[in-house]
Order: sequence, then structure tokens, then C-alpha cells
Amino acid sequence: MIRLNLLPHREAERKRQQEQFNAAVVLAVIIGGVIAFLVYGALVAAIDLERENISVLQGEIKVLEDQIKEIKDLEAQIAALQARQRAVEDIQADRNSPVRMLTELSANLPKGVMLTKLSQKDLDLVLEGSAESNEKVAEFMTNLGRPDGWFVRPELVEITSEIQTLASKEQVKVFKFSLKVALLRAQAAERPVAGASAASVPAPAISSTSAPSAASAAQPASRS
Repeated sequence: MIRLNLLPHREAERKRQQEQFNAAVVLAVIIGGVIAFLVYGALVAAIDLERENISVLQGEIKVLEDQIKEIKDLEAQIAALQARQRAVEDIQADRNSPVRMLTELSANLPKGVMLTKLSQKDLDLVLEGSAESNEKVAEFMTNLGRPDGWFVRPELVEITSEIQTLASKEQVKVFKFSLKVALLRAQAAERPVAGASAASVPAPAISSTSAPSAASAAQPASRS
């Protein structure tokens, strides 16, 4: 006997599969939502932690900036105090500068050289005078340039020769010169120059020779 199944089994099977698929989709959505929520919560917690760390670092940076500002203010105050101290020391050192300068010039002035004019600007001097010969001028510059002295950088500006007539009607040749030199401060001059030796200054060249002048009452420098 042949049996026929007239029930719609294909439709039932299709419906069952559709329900299983729908349940799987719902379950996947739920699991995905849970995972997304957990990931979101972890990210939010990490962001909050980083914000706290950034806030702490900003606070420390602010403290360091305040400390740096205080240090800079202290450095500025120290620099100002040091500048005042140096100014006071320079004033004290320069208090006896004129006497010391004239004493040193007198000690370095060789025989046969006479100074007629001295001008000073700060520590720079301009000396004018007369000498019996250009060798005497060179000797004077050598004395001024000694490493253990109070003068530095002697520089000849000009030297000329002229004939002067003495009261006794005798005519002598005199060398007029002008030179520059710098005066050391007391602290610098008191420091010895290590390994330095006095350098000889070559005899300066004569720039020009003038004709005998009219009767002059000025006495020339004494001969050595």
C-alpha cells in the first residue's frame, strides 16, 4: 500500500530554518552589542585615565614653570648685584687712578723725553711731547708696553721733527710726537702676565722735517 504525505513539510522546514537564522542573528547582535559596550567602557576608562595623567602633568609643569620663573628672577637679581659690585670695585680702583697714572708715566719717561700734553677719555690716554730723537720715543713706548706695567697697547700716532732755537742762539733738532695708550684698572694691572716678555718697539719713522723756526724761548728736553 502506497502512503502519500500531503502535509506542507517543505514550508515547515523552511520556517524552522528561518526561525533558527533569526535567533542566530539576534544572538549575534546581542553579543556584538555586549562586546561593543565593553570596548566602549574600556576606551572611556582609558581616556579618563589619560586625562587624569595629563591633568597631573599640567600641574607639575605649572609648578616647574613657576620655579623656573623664580630662578630667572633670582639670576637677574644676582646679575644686577654683581654689576653693582663691579661698578663699586671699579670706582674704588679708579679713585687713585690719576695719581697712579702720573706716577707710572714719570717712572716710564726716559731721559731726553718731555711730555707737554695729556688727555684722557675713560681709560684711553693721548700723550703729546717732544724728544731728542726718535729712538727716545721708541724707548718710551717700550717702557709703556711692558707686560708688568699699568699701560697696554701703546700706539704711535704721529712724529715730526723741527729745529728750535735756544736762548743761547743754538739750534737743536727736536722730535714732536703724539701717541695713544690704554691704562689698566688696578685689578687687571696687579695680575702678572704669565710667560710675557717686554717687546722692543722699533724706532718710528720721521714723517716730515720743517724749516728752522723763529727764535723760540722754549727749552728742549735735556740730552741723555
